[in-house]
Amino acid sequence: MPQLQEDFQNAVWQILEAVMFENWLRFYFISEKPDAPEGPDGEQPLFLAVPDKAMERIGELYPHLQPLAQSMNGQELSFELSQQSVCSFVAEHLDGKSFPRDTAGSIFNSTTFQVQMQMFNAWIQMHEDQLDQGFVEFGAWRKLFAQWRESPGASELAGKLAMSVSGTGASGNTVQ
Repeated sequence: MPQLQEDFQNAVWQILEAVMFENWLRFYFISEKPDAPEGPDGEQPLFLAVPDKAMERIGELYPHLQPLAQSMNGQELSFELSQQSVCSFVAEHLDGKSFPRDTAGSIFNSTTFQVQMQMFNAWIQMHEDQLDQGFVEFGAWRKLFAQWRESPGASELAGKLAMSVSGTGASGNTVQ
């Protein structure tokens, strides 16, 4: 694989890892604050509550991702917070450091990234019950997702998603 394509693939995976990590945080560390006022929908708002021990462990195992956990910890969860947290993390900790500055936007918009995001979302939906049975460490999440991606069914899905995403105007970067 040419170096430029390899560098692009590495950048895709670094951003995807941040998205996966944010998802993992929400999956296992979601909490209600009993004293928080109800939201407009009458429901108790949900917060990210990562215990100190878990934050220490994240720092030991994933120090490069710890700033993302720190930025979200204690915050009321919403789609906007999730999106903003990942984008800020990428801008502050990856863009211009792990890959050339100002390339994050093209990565986010690439077919490769869009397909991998959809693959990850499909994996979560398909395995939610299994993942919900008990705490699964983030490294195990990555490994389980990687193993699933190698399955014939996932490969077929990736091909279909690539054709679908390519038709929506995302850049034509290839799926690897």
